[in-house]
Amino acid sequence: MSTSITELLPSITALSHAEKFRLVQLVLAQLAQEEGIDDETKQPAQPFDPRLFYGVTHEPKDVIDDYLASLREGWQ
Repeated sequence: MSTSITELLPSITALSHAEKFRLVQLVLAQLAQEEGIDDETKQPAQPFDPRLFYGVTHEPKDVIDDYLASLREGWQ
């Protein structure tokens, strides 16, 4: 039996932000596995630490943009 996205949306909407992110991670991992993408070739994800960019140091926008661009390199 197949469930449609329309049927799933109310359940997904009720999830917390953390649960929604976890759901996205699970779906992406499943898609990667189905496509045969080797998980070992990916760089380990570094947790985002906003203190590196905000607060006392007030990093320039260019530094933040470079950081975000480096995180996206694996998605291109």
